[in-house]
Amino acid sequence: MSSVRNIAAAQPYVEACEAAPEPASADPPSPPLEPWIAAFDAAIGRTDSVPFSSVWEDLVRGRLRPLREASARDRVYLVAQVIARPSGLNPDDASLVAKVLCGDARKVIASDLGIAISTATGRFLRALAKLELADRNVPLPLVLAAQSGAGVARIPSARAAFFDYDGRRCLAVCVPRAATTHLTALTRSEQEVALWLIEGVTRYAIAERRDTSAYTVARQFHSIFAALRVTGRYALIRRAVELHCFHELRVANASVAGAPIVPSNSRDVPTGPANPR
Repeated sequence: MSSVRNIAAAQPYVEACEAAPEPASADPPSPPLEPWIAAFDAAIGRTDSVPFSSVWEDLVRGRLRPLREASARDRVYLVAQVIARPSGLNPDDASLVAKVLCGDARKVIASDLGIAISTATGRFLRALAKLELADRNVPLPLVLAAQSGAGVARIPSARAAFFDYDGRRCLAVCVPRAATTHLTALTRSEQEVALWLIEGVTRYAIAERRDTSAYTVARQFHSIFAALRVTGRYALIRRAVELHCFHELRVANASVAGAPIVPSNSRDVPTGPANPR
């Protein structure tokens, strides 16, 4: 089975447990898992296939609305709707967001820009909100696309392709799952936690999966960051790329023991009419 979650419209300052329920939407439903994965697999062999490097550019230009993310045994899929926003991010904000997603420390980014850390953080969160994303859980394929676009990551086996669903033009992106067994500085338990952290699972959800406390998982996060000399999820993803954890052959032959695919939390995202390219 695959793990599927919807991508939320960004609400960076409101915890999910505190957010008021949203009214029912009249928008068409997000594409179900099986049809869009099947359409993606078929499109890969056709001219609809597009370079992975273009995904980040299309997103920051306002051409994509992320809808759903799914984890299979060795792949992570993302589906986005092709749209036409009035405008995307300005070049300065696009560059700032890319730097954060590449794992650069915000205090370093702020220093380079000559602004306060709080100002840099505010700009980052507002830019994500404009892209209908939230910092708590930017999908792994988009983080890798940002790192690829910035030239700090190379994911040869990443794929992207257009397909049509229910009258809408969509783009599906597929990247390998991280083979965290190759993070040899970590214990087996930390490798399992690192896999879920890379995929954006919260510490509370990880604690539930491992039947432990969120405090224990938070300590494991700290140990993982210290062992790999990184700060935060985005820097961890970049280090995993550097250590070839996303190489397709490695992924095909390596798996974290006891790391089952289980459902992630679902979040709704509003959708609009497609604008075929």
